[in-house]
Amino acid sequence: MKNPWLHRLAILLAVCTLLLIVDGAMIGPGTQPTPAAISTHRIAATGASLLALGLVLWLVFTDSRPQARRLGWLTLALAVLQDSVGHGAVLTKFPMTAGIAHALMAPLFFAAVVAIAVVTSPAWYRGHEHVSDYGWPSMRSLAILTPILVMLQIFLGAAFRQKVLTLLPHVLGAMFVALAILMESIFVLQQFPTHRALRPAAKTLLGVTFGQVFLGLTALIMKSMADETATPVVVTVAAHVTGGSLTLATTIVLSILIRRNVQPRVEENLDESVTS
Repeated sequence: MKNPWLHRLAILLAVCTLLLIVDGAMIGPGTQPTPAAISTHRIAATGASLLALGLVLWLVFTDSRPQARRLGWLTLALAVLQDSVGHGAVLTKFPMTAGIAHALMAPLFFAAVVAIAVVTSPAWYRGHEHVSDYGWPSMRSLAILTPILVMLQIFLGAAFRQKVLTLLPHVLGAMFVALAILMESIFVLQQFPTHRALRPAAKTLLGVTFGQVFLGLTALIMKSMADETATPVVVTVAAHVTGGSLTLATTIVLSILIRRNVQPRVEENLDESVTS
């Protein structure tokens, strides 16, 4: 059932979550946050979790689509995990492990909320626009691979900030991830240049990715010029961390749209029929 207020609540929660990611990145490793800053972040995170609970319950009890309900429960589970590892990053004896986990859960939760905003939007209810997948590698396989690569890149970045890994794996990973995103986006724009959902999603992903690469280079240059506690370094690193969350969210949105609109190739359908 189409509910514009549910869609607006999802957008509100997505904005709040992104602001929390910015705030969390500002008080992350390399900074010296005050107890008041940490307490404020935890209170705001708890508020976002309660807002997520309301959103999910509203979605589950008013939306008849099974996939939307599963997405809602997944979002709620991510909210609980994010809150747990966030507290663990401060209270446990293993802050680095909990910090890495929190750095992974926060972008996943943000991406899930953005996905809810997409599937409750008026554009979603206008229906799908089926097109055929004819390239190689297939669009549907790239829709699975690309988000996984982005998540691995976020992990490498979090491990570097927690001083578990060196910078080199993150830099090398950025090249592969950028290449995968470029390939997926260009394939979409070349194969479906007039598609009303895929084309803007691919262009958005390209823009976000290029912005993220620029922020990464800027953060690297700033870290080489000043101490990691300097305000310019903290701000650029926080912007880069936030860009990672935006990249994951836009990647997952494009993947959802690909899985919804792009039909499998003929040989894939034949393979499925043979195995069944």
